[in-house]
Amino acid sequence: MSKQDHSPRTKNLTFAGLSALTGCVSLIVVIIALLVGLYIDSLIGQRGPATICLVILSVPVSLFLMVKIALTLIGQIQPANFNENEAQSQSKED
Repeated sequence: MSKQDHSPRTKNLTFAGLSALTGCVSLIVVIIALLVGLYIDSLIGQRGPATICLVILSVPVSLFLMVKIALTLIGQIQPANFNENEAQSQSKED
């Protein structure tokens, strides 16, 4: 069996990667709004009003979700812990 690496660096890189993918949430929300709007328009027999309204309303919803997800994931990133020996050795190298 392989030993899993659960170091803080690995977790931080995972959270950074996931927070970078939050832009996909916007695309998903807008596509869902478009499909629901087209469906509602087909039910009422018109072409466009529900689709346009839902797509416009999806923009603030998607922005809110993107920010919420990104801030939650970024908040879970732990800062690197340098002990005094590492900090002194780095300052000597400079």
